[in-house]
Amino acid sequence: MLRNAQATMSYQNNKVIVGSFLLWAILCSPLALAQYGPGEEPTPAGALSERMLKDLEQGLPLTPTLRATRNALNDHSIKSMVIDQDIVNRNDSYFSHVIPNPGSITNQQQSGRCWMFAGLNLLRPKVIGKHGMKDFALSQSYGLFYQKLEAANRSLELAIALRDEPIHSRRLDTFLKHLIGDGGNWNYLRALVEKYGAVPSTVMPDSYAAAHTGEMDALLATRLRKAFIEIRTASQQGADMPRLRQVKQAALQDIYKILVLCLGQPPKNFDWRYENKDGKVTPLETYTPLSFSKKFLDSELDRYVSFVDYPGQPMHARLQWPWERTMADQPDMEAINVSTEELRSMTLASILADEPVWFAANASAEGDRKKGLWLQDIDRSGELFGIDFSMTKADELAYDNGGPSHAMLFTGVDVKGGKPAKWKVENSWGDQSGDKGWFTIGDSWFSHHVYQVIIDKRFVPADLLPILQQKPHVLPPWDPFADWQSASER
Repeated sequence: MLRNAQATMSYQNNKVIVGSFLLWAILCSPLALAQYGPGEEPTPAGALSERMLKDLEQGLPLTPTLRATRNALNDHSIKSMVIDQDIVNRNDSYFSHVIPNPGSITNQQQSGRCWMFAGLNLLRPKVIGKHGMKDFALSQSYGLFYQKLEAANRSLELAIALRDEPIHSRRLDTFLKHLIGDGGNWNYLRALVEKYGAVPSTVMPDSYAAAHTGEMDALLATRLRKAFIEIRTASQQGADMPRLRQVKQAALQDIYKILVLCLGQPPKNFDWRYENKDGKVTPLETYTPLSFSKKFLDSELDRYVSFVDYPGQPMHARLQWPWERTMADQPDMEAINVSTEELRSMTLASILADEPVWFAANASAEGDRKKGLWLQDIDRSGELFGIDFSMTKADELAYDNGGPSHAMLFTGVDVKGGKPAKWKVENSWGDQSGDKGWFTIGDSWFSHHVYQVIIDKRFVPADLLPILQQKPHVLPPWDPFADWQSASER
């Protein structure tokens, strides 16, 4: 028996050797190597050798300090150990100017709707102040319904346009990656409100799927991918444009069904009243979403201009991101690229005039979510590990290590010596994080991690507005700025 077992093992070993040889032959064949650029192919010269491993081990003697760090990390998260408490303690929660009537803190929960929360909440202070309301919030679920439906239609139109694109081309892979996510920008919100109006949060409150979009998004994306296959197949069989749009319409019918079942049917009209600050309830009135929007909301959303701080791209240029739109017939996302100082100056002028500012930043950088602080150098990961992790703002974007992942509102500022020291932020993570939902951004953090602001034209220097008429500098669909926007922090 032992001899037979040895023979079997020898046979199996020979199979492994032969199989390994064949695999190496395939990988090194001219056909396989044609898929590689110079130096990309497998090569023994690039292997992690025993000598290299030994050098790595000898290069890290476990000193008492490193051993203590290792023991601490065994039971604690890295984040819990790297927040600089001296910087935390030097911060207070006071601001020299705060915008009145901001409304209660909202909660996007497990969804990527931050851009929508920030956009709709931008409109609240004037509504609350003008109508003397006790509080007020707009329905995020209503906007989400039409955002998903419009995004599906846009993606299906792009599917028709890309029906002959080679599988796994960079353009097609980018498209399939961003079919119908939660991410968005100010141009999405503006287009939705102008076309569909808005409703109060009590008229269409969040369902489970609205607050936890992951499962719904997966179903929507799968149906859209199937529709893309159907469109390509029909096209290969000679279908004309009317036939392709029939395929699109059938897919949209399924998308609509998913949205109604998950989010509910958006109201065509509704009865609504509110309580004012004196505790009096107004008479019940009937509205459509558009009539409600016309009566209560800002009707001139085009007066807001998008600005970005995008180092590495042309300065004082009009940038444009293809496909970054929620509707097939609306303009793509655009912005004027300005310096950090110009971004700061316009934001300060807006806040001091009681105009909240929608902005996008990298919420993963240098922060303490529990305390609601984003302060430069508050994160001492470099000191804990003895490694320099620093990068410039340009490199963070270019090499996919940072970008505008979360949208919020600036609602206050603390000015010292004529300059902003820190900024008050209305977040959409509920009232259990930060200072009952409010966050603080240090001005140095602003310089490093704020990427975009939306500014009322009243506060835009006259020499910047003509840039809106320039021919846009069009970036590729896979531009890292747009990719981070699509991710959208939850």
